[in-house]
Amino acid sequence: MKQPTSEQFRATYTISSWLTKMYLPIYLVTFDQRNDRVVIIAGEQTVITIKKQGELIYEQP
Repeated sequence: MKQPTSEQFRATYTISSWLTKMYLPIYLVTFDQRNDRVVIIAGEQTVITIKKQGELIYEQP
């Protein structure tokens, strides 16, 4: 079973803190084993993907 990298753990903690300070609910935090990315779904339409090196991708449709 694959696990997130330490960079992904740090980024997840930082982003989770940032989102809750903005009073956005966090609906889902999961690790996608197909592409080794952490996915966070928060607020109305915010999707944040954390790549293996800790890089963030924000998506707001």
